[in-house]
Amino acid sequence: MYQKNPEPEYFRDGTIKKQTEYIQLDLEELMQRMQPGETVEIRDAYIGKDKKLLARVILYRLTDVQVQKRRKDLAYKEKKKGVTYSEKSKRLMGINVYITNIAWEIVPKERIHDLYSLRWQVEIVFKTWKSFFQIDRCKEVKRERLECHLYRQLIAILICSTTLFQMREILLRKKHIELIEYKAFRIIQTYFPLFHQAIQQQNTQAYAKILLRLFHLLGKNGRKSHRYKKKTVFDILGVVYEYTTKVA
Repeated sequence: MYQKNPEPEYFRDGTIKKQTEYIQLDLEELMQRMQPGETVEIRDAYIGKDKKLLARVILYRLTDVQVQKRRKDLAYKEKKKGVTYSEKSKRLMGINVYITNIAWEIVPKERIHDLYSLRWQVEIVFKTWKSFFQIDRCKEVKRERLECHLYRQLIAILICSTTLFQMREILLRKKHIELIEYKAFRIIQTYFPLFHQAIQQQNTQAYAKILLRLFHLLGKNGRKSHRYKKKTVFDILGVVYEYTTKVA
């Protein structure tokens, strides 16, 4: 990340010397100036090695509690997964850096982190498709068989998603319960054999009983907690509902 050099050097013909046009930002120095929990924005920042692009850079310095948790996670990765981090990376773990081209008039710096949190919902969708439905795995087969496989998986995803969204809306509206999408997907998928059996038998009463049982199971085992005052998706989107937290 760079900023324009206020005092660049020039050649005799008045052409600016490229290597002096920008000054690289020192993230460690910027982090040391900030207080824990503080958010700072650098609007006139540039990114890119060869071609510099103007962007907004938002820096957030983690609190002491957040830093301790990140250090714990980093130590686990180094020990269990064999990942080695440089000393500079370890020093910079106390700061979050967000880069965006969204105008500050549209999204203030205080809301950038929330938007990045929402972005992960897209990643969760892809994760469920790959983990539970193996949409990314297929053997070398004929085109017709591949199309049948994809259609079957997409139909299963459609049934699962429709069931999830309907039950999530009802649980939120009637019981003020927010579901964990990833876990709820897994629970609903385990009911597919029962769905298939009820549909084959054309037994609407049995199908309704299965849905009711699934509804209660999701409300019991698929609910999202509000631990550590961490915002959920509905909190970020401004969905108002009451929730309770258990006190140990």
